[in-house]
Amino acid sequence: MPETPGKKEGQTLHLAEVGVQVAFPAGARIVQQGETPRYFYFVESGRVQVFRESKEGIRTDLTTLDPGKYFGEVALVTGQPRTASVEALENTTLIQVSKDEFDRVLDNNPQLARHVIQQLAQWLVAGDRRLETEVVHQVRLRQISWFDFVLLLGLSVVLAFLSNWGNPNGIPSNMLVQGWGDKDSVPQISLKEAVKAYNDHTALFVDARPASFYKQKHIKAAKNLPLPLFDFLYLMELSQEDKNKPVIVYGRNISRHYDVEVARKLTYRGHQNVKVLAGGPEDFKGQFPLEP
Repeated sequence: MPETPGKKEGQTLHLAEVGVQVAFPAGARIVQQGETPRYFYFVESGRVQVFRESKEGIRTDLTTLDPGKYFGEVALVTGQPRTASVEALENTTLIQVSKDEFDRVLDNNPQLARHVIQQLAQWLVAGDRRLETEVVHQVRLRQISWFDFVLLLGLSVVLAFLSNWGNPNGIPSNMLVQGWGDKDSVPQISLKEAVKAYNDHTALFVDARPASFYKQKHIKAAKNLPLPLFDFLYLMELSQEDKNKPVIVYGRNISRHYDVEVARKLTYRGHQNVKVLAGGPEDFKGQFPLEP
């Protein structure tokens, strides 16, 4: 529920025509985090606080909305549960608009619809920046860990030399760096297992190649999430899928492993069971029904 620009006269009049004026006393909870979105709200008077609460009950205040601001539009557009709670800081009057009326407002108000799209785009950009920051942080941690690995490796060599270099209970040096630098660290699934999952309808298939290759020929019913358009297409295609449902990603060429990169992005989005189809760039064509 982000803070949005101030009200415009055209928008206020239109919202007032379709909405209902509701009043909340200071301290009243207007929106509860995690609930199904039902209404869009416009702050007519008073002030409200937007905040999140963790499972441990830790509260994080996000922003304060004054008259002329509104909230709840993103949840109505995406259909996702409320990501934050809102409560009145003082006696507050809001214009409450139902989802059906809100959809009608968007249909008849291109300016508001354009702003909602811009807000979603800003969320995507902010999400990518947070993801990039987290990846940089993890890389730095790995660099620090590598220094620790070197120290441990040297220590293990010294201890092994002092005790018995051939001692089978010694620490193998390759265990210290197992998997380091592996570009294809995403789990793989064999063609045989993938075909079984496809026939049993137990997994979702994602084609990670550019759209031009996807249109030529792809696994039937597979969704296309090309890497450059991933964030935009993910909202349309997979944002409401069960995060526990197995996802099998395919699509690579000699120079670029699109499948691995898209699989990682899906993992960052919270999908718990993402695997890459094993084999070469063309192996899937002889194993699955294809279209067009």
